Amino acid sequence: MALGLATVGDGSTVGADHGSEEAKQAAREIQAARDRANDAAQALFDAESAIDTLTIEIAETEAELAAVEKEANQMQTSLEASAIRRFTQSGGSSFLLLGDFSDATNQLTADVLAAVTIETANVELDDFAAIIVDVDATRRKLEQQKAQQTAAQQNFTELEKQAEAQIVQLQEIESQRVIDDAIEHELQRQRAERARQDAAAAKVTAAQQQAAAASAGSGAGSTTSSSGGGAVSTPPPSNAGRGMVCPIAGNYGFADTWGAPRSGGRSHQGVDMIAAPGVPIIAVEAGIVRFSSNRLGGNAAWLAGNSGTKYYYAHLSSYVGSSGSVSQGQQIGYNGQTGNAGTPHLHFEVHPGGGRAVNPYPYVRAVC
Repeated sequence: MALGLATVGDGSTVGADHGSEEAKQAAREIQAARDRANDAAQALFDAESAIDTLTIEIAETEAELAAVEKEANQMQTSLEASAIRRFTQSGGSSFLLLGDFSDATNQLTADVLAAVTIETANVELDDFAAIIVDVDATRRKLEQQKAQQTAAQQNFTELEKQAEAQIVQLQEIESQRVIDDAIEHELQRQRAERARQDAAAAKVTAAQQQAAAASAGSGAGSTTSSSGGGAVSTPPPSNAGRGMVCPIAGNYGFADTWGAPRSGGRSHQGVDMIAAPGVPIIAVEAGIVRFSSNRLGGNAAWLAGNSGTKYYYAHLSSYVGSSGSVSQGQQIGYNGQTGNAGTPHLHFEVHPGGGRAVNPYPYVRAVC
């Protein structure tokens, strides 16, 4: 039976045998700190998703505003032409052109109203009034969205500080203990129990979704996929990523952000793992690594695992070594924020059989 030492909060040390209360308590405290870091990471990346959603909505509203303003301008031009024709035909000597359509109703005099309403025009005055209401409403909508975006960015900054503080606290807690075989064994046992609970919860959820689909007449067997936010996810299939290890060798927090909206109409295809800059990034299994860079991912790496599963790493600050064969656990880079990264973190994807990405959160949750 392995024997190790676990440092407790007051600086004393206690023996930690496999299954001992000391090992269990140390593992519980470490896991609780890791869970707090994960919760903080989830809140942070949910806030990032909220910002991206608002960015998409603002772009749509700006396009909508441009369209209604164009329509209003066309109506204004038609109304002015109609009024000019009427006054010219009647020998009128004075005429008031419409100004900015946003306050056109204040500038239309009784004579212009009378002239245009009896003219056979392409645009009716009530249609023009309605489009002005649309313009004003769309402008207010855009102002509200931009205000929400500013507030969301401020919230993101605060949550980033909280997440970083939780990572520091986790580092302090783990540094107070020697994570020996006994404690690591207990941590693995707790992860296995959590995986069992996740599988049971996923089974119940799937059954509920099938029952709901059947009662709604949409056909039995349809399912609804998770779109992030820390929802319970289906455990990874046994034929993909078998035996992988955690991609970060250090203190971190991670979040389920699969499917979250991203700017440009994209959806998030990975799991985000927040960690301090420079924390080692490692190969999750043996295989062939290929380094590259791109605008979104910055310094990135593809790992073709010997199991047939491929893994994608993004936002590394720099690489370790060069493209080629790597062993499991070998360092391949350092955590960073290159590319489109708001805070230092690792973007990690899992591609079973080298195919399309699947939600990597269950994989990471099972080993980190």
